Parts: sequence; structure tokens; C-alpha cells
Amino acid sequence: MKQKSLCMWSALALLVATTACTKASPTRPSEGTASGQTASVTDAVTGVTLTTPALLTPTANQQLKNVEQPVTLTVRNAVTSGTTPLTYTFEVATDAAFAAKVYTKDGVAGGSGTTALKIDKLTPNKSYFWRARATSGTLAGPYSEVRGFGIGPEVILAQPVNGDPQPNATVGEQPTLNVNNAGRSGPNGAIFYRFEISETTAFTSLVYTATVPERTDRPFTGHDVTTKLLEKTYYWRVVATDPANAVTSAPSAPSAMNVQAFNLQQATVLDSPDNFAFFAETAKITDLVMGPSGISVDFTKKNGPDRWPDVFPPGFSGTIQYCLGMAWKIDGRWYASAPIEMWNDRPEGGGPPQDYALNWFYNPVRWAPMTFHQPSPGETIGFFVVAGDVRGFNSNQKFQERSNVVMIPMPDGGGASYSFGR
Repeated sequence: MKQKSLCMWSALALLVATTACTKASPTRPSEGTASGQTASVTDAVTGVTLTTPALLTPTANQQLKNVEQPVTLTVRNAVTSGTTPLTYTFEVATDAAFAAKVYTKDGVAGGSGTTALKIDKLTPNKSYFWRARATSGTLAGPYSEVRGFGIGPEVILAQPVNGDPQPNATVGEQPTLNVNNAGRSGPNGAIFYRFEISETTAFTSLVYTATVPERTDRPFTGHDVTTKLLEKTYYWRVVATDPANAVTSAPSAPSAMNVQAFNLQQATVLDSPDNFAFFAETAKITDLVMGPSGISVDFTKKNGPDRWPDVFPPGFSGTIQYCLGMAWKIDGRWYASAPIEMWNDRPEGGGPPQDYALNWFYNPVRWAPMTFHQPSPGETIGFFVVAGDVRGFNSNQKFQERSNVVMIPMPDGGGASYSFGR
């Protein structure tokens, strides 16, 4: 205890000596400066000397992100020759002369060696100045140096909006979820989306969650659920995040989906090789458009260096790259067939949605009981593609690959468009 007192008095001795040289006959508190940074004041009545605190953080001209608010101001404690506990005053202004103060706090109790104060949030995207001083009883010390710092612009992520599947749609046990890319303002970093699935709208417990980076090449971001869901109703939502700025959006509005399990290998295959359901699933359907002229489908092996090869069926004048297939449930049983032969540059096939019963499975010998079945609006149907030509029973091609099966509701009207994750 004595050693600490001696150190303090040694530090003050130089300040007092300096004061004596510069203020010959003090009749009020006097000020002195040591080392160009530390100033002091001495009470003419009590003789108590008090130095200014030293600013620590924020450092000079430090630029802070808006998400780092509220800012904590920290000083190294002032030194006093008196015994009265010190308190501190902190001031923040938009000008170096402190004519426009935006924050002031008096009477902050001193800490051990340093004193810190977490201030109120400041307006983002502005520059500020701060200073501090110590007080011992009625003796107010001199202000510290003035330091500048900046608060960066605010980053805001809008509430995401769910895309496909539409509310109350029937989906497969591993559905693809799409969210429209969230609106944002400010200098955001990379955006990520957290997909959440729950059995209740409260989302108090989650049965599935996954975080994926935003797709910047599309206005939406998709995710293929990797867990097989049970046949029941689930609710899903999405939260957008910007980890670099520690910003999180409000969750999207919950959307219900009804899971209906489907396994192509357990369906009854009609007018196609019985084993095509067991072909390797090497491709993913990415887009499906049910338009007035037919169905247009894109999948990951339609083009590119690893595209499915063309085959030249006997009797054809050109090549076939793949067949478009459909599946639906009749009397509690799934049936599937792939009758629509497609060459690579054929834009669409199969006819408009209202004519599927006429254009797809029109022959009762080949396709019963799928023959003349017209899916009702809202009825769940599946689409898939198979490499080569698998229409008919005589296909014996060596290249045996197919895509996944996407489950969608039959549209009510002229058609619909769907996009799926890659």
C-alpha cells in the first residue's frame, strides 16, 4: 500500500513542479501539461492535483461497423493526489469543438486502472469525436485530447419471401425449397439462407435445418432437402443472414407443405423397360415449364461436357437424347411411364396441361390404367427424364441413367413454371 502511494506521489511530483513554474500565485485551480498529452489541474485551496484520463478505445480515427454498436469508450484512469474517488465524464459530438454534442454522461464511477462506458447507439454512416475528463469531488479535471471515430452505414436485410413449393402444395419426401432472394440496403457482405422445417407454425422445434449461400445468378435460392420426411404436413420458413456484418433478417412467413412419399422403384412401370426405375440417378431437374405448347424441362445433364449422349433408335431419321416421363397415383397405387421422346433441341413436348389425357397415355393396351387419365387441379404428379429412348418394351440401351422425380401439383389453368435447386 505504501509502495503504491509513493508511485502516485512520484507521478504527481513532476506535475506539481511544472505547475509551480507556470502559475506563480494560483488563486483558483491551476493547470499544467506534461508529455504533451497529459494535463493536470491543482485546487488552490486543497492542493489536490488531478490529471486528465488517457483515451484508449476507440483508437484515433477508428472506423467501426454499424453492427459493432453500441460503442464502448475506454480511458486509462486519471491520477489524483486526493483521497476522494474519481468519477468520469464522457462526451461525444459531431464536431471537434463539441458545439454539437450527441451524447454526454457524467458521474461514471472509475474502474480498476481503466474506466469503460457503453454509450447509446449513434446514427450510422457518420463521423464523431469524443473526449473525457475526471472529477474529484468538486474539482473537475481538464478534458483529454479529442479523438475521432466513424460509424459505418447500416446494413438491412428484408424479410425473405418463400417461393416454391406454394402454400399447401403436395411434395415428395425430399422436396426442393426455393426462396426469393431477400432485399437489402447498405454495403452488405455475402448473404446466406437458413431453411427451417418444423411440424408446427411456432417453430419451437425443428425437424430439419440447412444453411446455403445465396445464388447470385438467379433471383431465388434453392435447397434440396437431404432428409426423407414423413407423410404428414410440415411448415417451412427461411431466414437471411449476413455473417460479415452480423445482420439477420426476420423469418419469412411460414408455409405449409404436405409430404407424399414416392419411390419410382416401387411404382408400376408401363410401356417402358421394367428396370429404368433402377437406372442410376445422375441428373437433377432444375426447371420445368408446363406451357400452352407442351412441357419444357431443363436438367443438369442436358448440356455441357457430361451431357447425356444421343442415341439413334432403329427406324428414326434423327437422334433421341432423353424421354420425358410422368407418374401419378390411381386408386392408391403409383404408375409411371416415359413416353415423350425428346431430342436435345426440341423445345417442348407432351402438349398443354389440359390435354395430357389425350397426348400422353392414349392407348389402353399400352398404358392402362393410366389411359385417358386427366390429373385434377391440385393433384400431385411427378415428372422425370430418362437417358436415351425408353418408350416401349424393347429398349436395350447400354447407357442407363435417369433424373430425380419432382413432385408438383397439377395447375389449375393454362400452365405453371417451377424451378428447383441444383
